[in-house]
Amino acid sequence: MELPVTSKSSIRSHFLYWLREWWWIILLGLAVQAFWALRLEHPAYFDAYYYTTNAQRLAAGQGFSEEIIWQYLDEPQGLPAPSHTYWMPLTSLIAAAGYWLGGSFRSAQLPFWLMAALLPLLSYIISWQLFGQPRLSRLAALLTMAGGYYTAYWAQPTTFVLFAWAGGGCLLALALARRDRQTRGNSDRWWLVAGVAAGLAHFTRADGLLIMVVAGLLWLAEALASMVEQGPPRRLQWRLLPLRAGLLLALGYLAVMMPWFYRTWLLTGQPLSTVGTQTIFLTVYDDVFSYGRQFGLAQYLAWGWRNILVSKLEAVWLALQTYIVVIGLTAFSFFAAVAWIAARRHLHQRRFLQPATWYAVILFIAMSLVFTFPGQRGSLLHSSTALWPWSMALVPAGLDRVVEWIAARRPHWEPRTARRFFAVTFVPMAFVISLAVASTQPLGHKEAVIYREVATMLPPGEVVMTGDPPGFHYHSHLPAIATPNEGPQGMLRAARQFGATYLLMDPGYPAPLETLYEGKTGNLGIELVRDFGDGFRLYRLPGAGK
Repeated sequence: MELPVTSKSSIRSHFLYWLREWWWIILLGLAVQAFWALRLEHPAYFDAYYYTTNAQRLAAGQGFSEEIIWQYLDEPQGLPAPSHTYWMPLTSLIAAAGYWLGGSFRSAQLPFWLMAALLPLLSYIISWQLFGQPRLSRLAALLTMAGGYYTAYWAQPTTFVLFAWAGGGCLLALALARRDRQTRGNSDRWWLVAGVAAGLAHFTRADGLLIMVVAGLLWLAEALASMVEQGPPRRLQWRLLPLRAGLLLALGYLAVMMPWFYRTWLLTGQPLSTVGTQTIFLTVYDDVFSYGRQFGLAQYLAWGWRNILVSKLEAVWLALQTYIVVIGLTAFSFFAAVAWIAARRHLHQRRFLQPATWYAVILFIAMSLVFTFPGQRGSLLHSSTALWPWSMALVPAGLDRVVEWIAARRPHWEPRTARRFFAVTFVPMAFVISLAVASTQPLGHKEAVIYREVATMLPPGEVVMTGDPPGFHYHSHLPAIATPNEGPQGMLRAARQFGATYLLMDPGYPAPLETLYEGKTGNLGIELVRDFGDGFRLYRLPGAGK
């Protein structure tokens, strides 16, 4: 980034300037995230348990394998099973480094706490590059620090903060590449950084591939623009200049992803798992947990065009709400939109925002019209974190625009006083909203107690079928498989294949098992062992104790 110092300033003076500018952001960010991190005694939800349990195995030297099966779309053959065939592994690898250093959940939290604490600096840099005003950049950092609807998820082993850095950082590198091509004529370094960041984004989330799609489209646009500017080719260099940037982009991406492509090739015979593509053809989200079924275009079309259209419209509406409420932090989304519209009138700002804009559009389309049901149930929420530091960087500038617009029509308004008033108001408001939302997120203490109690009742190594395999495994250390979205007969077939002898049902049980939950077990040999209350019931399945 361009530094506001003279050409005679040394590297040391640059460093000292930014240290003076950022030290309070870093310290405050560490304190805020420490509050949220210490609130957690263990992972708080399904995904975090998955990444954490796999991190424990990686740290123990057991490799990419797992003692759980949480979905059957990849047709697992038994336990232990290969891990990360649906979700990507970078989160588990980073958490494993924490476990290796300290051996506790707190040590696994450590890298995510640090990344969350430092995330406001990314928003600061984005704001500085766009507007060049320290006041706006500081305010952007504070709004980002509040966390919004992501607050409860930052400081635990999940993809949220990791994708905010990798995805948001890639968009920043792409923006800097476009800037440097215009101002310096050479942007190669930023294309390489963008490639590495895109690889990290994909290594974090399967839909992080969309970040690389954006990078590729922007490179193609830059290459075409470069060719048009240079006119008819006279030398070989005309073709090599855009090619070099694309090559660096691809090399950076492949440097990160190639080892994982190789591992996936050894497992499946192809560089990328296609398990997730089946979710394109779901007609209900719970079928992610189906057993013995595969999903394709013919089955999807048989659902009927009316149902398909209604599902897409509902997904578009929900995605729009996510953009306004989550990414824009509800009331603040208006000011982000104002700043974005105003930036369209300035070439530098418009070009700088183009990567984030393209990603926002492509992500919206993918998560509402393609991956319709996964998008509604969390994929959009996770992948939108790449846009969080960008939206918060826009809010202060949008606020300034609104104040200026009102001041031009109300002569008694003092713009400087009004900006200060709204800044002082907006920051506490952002923290209050974040606190209110995060405080409603369950911490999973009740489930943890029940899982541990079940573990005391069963012999070591017993396989349990449950609605939360990673959470149950974390607390019980017993192998666990998912309760499939099937009726009693289908559930028993899955249990027999993987040797499950007990079924732990919870209030979120699959709808096809309603008769079993109501006590109508028929002649299936399923026995209720204990009702723990709060909707948790343990059943003994046929074959248990033999």
